[in-house]
Formats: sequence, C-alpha cells, structure tokens
Amino acid sequence: MKKNFITGFITGGIICAAVTGFAVEYAVTANPYPVKVNGVETAIQGYNINDETYFKLRDVSAAVGGFDVGFSDNTITIATEQQPEPTIAPAPTPANLSASDITIVKGEDGNDYTSDGLIVEHTDEGDFVFKWDILNMMENQDIKGYGFGGKYFFKKGSKENILDDIPLHPEDNLLIPIDYYVSTIQPLIQTLKAE
Repeated sequence: MKKNFITGFITGGIICAAVTGFAVEYAVTANPYPVKVNGVETAIQGYNINDETYFKLRDVSAAVGGFDVGFSDNTITIATEQQPEPTIAPAPTPANLSASDITIVKGEDGNDYTSDGLIVEHTDEGDFVFKWDILNMMENQDIKGYGFGGKYFFKKGSKENILDDIPLHPEDNLLIPIDYYVSTIQPLIQTLKAE
C-alpha cells in the first residue's frame, strides 16, 4: 500500500511539473506607436502581445475600407467590396436621375434592379442594395476614392466619415435598405457628382 502511494505521489508530481512547463504567459500591452494609413495618422488601437502587434479587424476595416467584418451562424465573415458584375445588366438610365425617380425594375436576366442600375436583394426584412454595387456605380460615374467601412461611408484618406450609422441588414452588413439608399445615399452621390 505504501509503495502504491509513493508511486502515485511521484507520478502526480511529474504530471504537474509537465503541465506547468507547457503553460505560456502572454504579456498584453497597448501599442505605444501611432498608426498611419496612406500617410494619415488614424485612431486604430493596437495591442502588443509578446512583441507582436495586433489590431481589431473592424478598426482596420473602418480605417482602410474595402472590406466588412461580420459574425453570423457562429462564423466570422470578411467580405470585400469587390464582387463580380452581373452578366446581363439592365438597360442604362440617365445619370441625372433624381432620388424620387428611382423605382424597382425587372432586368433582362430576371433579377430586380433599381432604375439607376443596382441589384435589389429581397429579404424577409425588406428590400436592400449591395454596398459594392453602389461603389461600382460611383466608379462608373467617375466618382472615385470613396468606401464603406461597417456602418460608415467615407472618403479614402480622410479622417472624417461622410455618413455615420448607416442602417444595415441585421445578418448581412453588405446590404443597405433601399429606402435609405434612395433618401440619403443617392442624393449624396448626386452632390459628389456635381463637385
């Protein structure tokens, strides 16, 4: 009995020492260095963990644009703004269309579009348009250098957002309600076009 107790005690000590030897301590500190995006200092909070710098994806997305970060169905999602163009585009409409003239039309490919050419996504929560589709339309109208970052619309390289708190689809942050697009974003595009 005494022999089994001593053997068990020694085995327990060896296991305890082995587990303690595998434990790793992480030193986490705030990043003390400024972060610049395209030469412009930003308010991205960095973290140094064992001499490596880490950033929150949402902070990087807001600073540089070009992708959205989300979480749904227990999955972290990262989506770029660039998506393929539809193979058959709807008939072109005048570029000076006012927001009140925008309607939903059926395209030759059977999909629904806004009358100014954006794909309409019908969901249980309502009708939406894609952020990347808005940016592509702006590029086609020579309105360049703008982007979406989460709920923000901004001019790239600027520290200030043009639009804050853009409403988004509850499960897909690439979708903007069509009524918000018509009432807010489309008039802003017309203003930017006039500049």
